[in-house]
Amino acid sequence: MATSKSVRSLAAYEKEMTRLGEFRLIFLIERDTNVINALGFSTPAVEGESLTPPPSGRFTDFNANGRLVVRKDLPKVDETFTVHSSWNDWHGNPHSGIRVITRKVYQKDQVPPPSEYLTVLQATQGPVVASRSLSLSSVTAEQILHIVNLFLEIFGRFEMVGKDLQPNERLQIRRLNWKVLPSGTYPFERAKRELAKFLSDLPDTARPVVEDRIRTITRYEPDLIAVGVGGFTDYVVFGFTQRGIYVLESHRLGNATYVLKSDWENVSMLSKKEILDGSLHEARVIHNHGWRTAVGRLISPRN
Repeated sequence: MATSKSVRSLAAYEKEMTRLGEFRLIFLIERDTNVINALGFSTPAVEGESLTPPPSGRFTDFNANGRLVVRKDLPKVDETFTVHSSWNDWHGNPHSGIRVITRKVYQKDQVPPPSEYLTVLQATQGPVVASRSLSLSSVTAEQILHIVNLFLEIFGRFEMVGKDLQPNERLQIRRLNWKVLPSGTYPFERAKRELAKFLSDLPDTARPVVEDRIRTITRYEPDLIAVGVGGFTDYVVFGFTQRGIYVLESHRLGNATYVLKSDWENVSMLSKKEILDGSLHEARVIHNHGWRTAVGRLISPRN
């Protein structure tokens, strides 16, 4: 069993990895059921459930969201932000509301999230949370090191076992990416009630901005709302199922709105990287002065 906070290389594990050939990293669920529940698995966890862990530190955040590399070697560019702020007019009267501001920032390169999943499987010692099957010949050392540090960040330990820990061929792997809210149409007030927990977790500076975005999208009365689970906790999906349109909105104020045209069942099983890598989205809408108009045209082209 390996225990640590993080490691910088695989040197301590390479001998065992070579001996095993194909292996998985596992954590015995009974060691800490509270951690397992906090990840977003069912209570008790069900074999076949699979999710990306929610951000809780450096490695889980990178796994769920990727990272931005600041390019100070390149010229600065204009970047638009939506903020909630207060100000006084020329007569000294106070005002507050949503404002769109633009400022010069360094350009950034987006490193995509690895989107590694953890899966509940049955092992000889009991149910475990397991990584995918790995080997030094088929997976890069960088990828394996990332998964090692994921386990160390989340659980503080892991065991390495051979390829004999394989899911039953008939086992249905079920990704827990989204929690779909009760069915029906969602005008703003209903959406706000159903998303109360999502909104209450936001900083005070972000909540009015996110509420304003929700108000705009729900003007078109979506009939499906799904809240992200695990590594998707910063996203809400608004679905217009009769039109085959799904709007992904994030509480991260720097993120864009993504509009997808695809079957929801397929979308719900994809990783964040697969959804946002450009192969699925119909449009990526920046939160600027034209955001409301652009989103409205995409949701309801006749409006």
